[in-house]
Amino acid sequence: MNQNKNKIRIVIVIIFLILVGFPLKILAHQPRLVEIEKINVTEPEISKAYYGNLSGKPHIYTISTSSPIDLYVNILVPFIEGPEKNVTVKIFKGEQPMEILNPKTNDWKKFFEPFGQSMYWKGPEFKVRADAGNYKIHVQSTEKSMRYVLATGEIEAFDGTESLRAILLIPELKKNFFEESPFSFILSPLGWGYILLLQILVILIGFVISKILNISRVKFQMKYFQFSVKNIMICGVFFWATILFFAIQTSWHPLLIMMSGLSLFIALISRRNLS
Repeated sequence: MNQNKNKIRIVIVIIFLILVGFPLKILAHQPRLVEIEKINVTEPEISKAYYGNLSGKPHIYTISTSSPIDLYVNILVPFIEGPEKNVTVKIFKGEQPMEILNPKTNDWKKFFEPFGQSMYWKGPEFKVRADAGNYKIHVQSTEKSMRYVLATGEIEAFDGTESLRAILLIPELKKNFFEESPFSFILSPLGWGYILLLQILVILIGFVISKILNISRVKFQMKYFQFSVKNIMICGVFFWATILFFAIQTSWHPLLIMMSGLSLFIALISRRNLS
């Protein structure tokens, strides 16, 4: 009995490490939704993507560092905006101008980001070894409404909290920022890995509990119960597909995905009870 429990624990740990570790290693920017006009960039060398919407006033990003850093800045716009949009990025050290990124139509390049499964127009980049000091990045446009993405930093760093934040934010960005369905996020390693992880964990936990309670050994011999178990199995599969589809079409909330996994577990355990 103890050996079986240890095996189950080992399987859970291995699956967790594989499914979580793989997407995190290949994910690029930490996404951030910009809701104010002045943004403080912490850890400027860590790769981040700031999703903002200009409405006449510039967005100002500030960086304060007490030691030299690799300063990296890249401007992008969602594909729906088109390459003819006007957006300018001005980079300052203190009040002294360092660089101006003012891309023209031919400067924008098509760019597909595989882990959010979204298309961009990618503009010019700026990279320099910057001394300690205070820096400002102004993002502005003559357009009345202009969506943009400001990428800063090149060091990829993700932990569990950042991963969950990205998973919950990307569907919102796809729906409201890119004006596309969150469903396509399932094609991302981060998306399908997240679903697979939660579903397998729920099913494994369910089987562990059923093993402890000996639920899986219950046999339904009477025809009435056989019929009921078949209905439960069919309903389990139906609710699994329905809840999962609703989850990935809307918020990708972990509770919804785990509820669908629970429905699948009920269907599986019912199938075993029929045998």
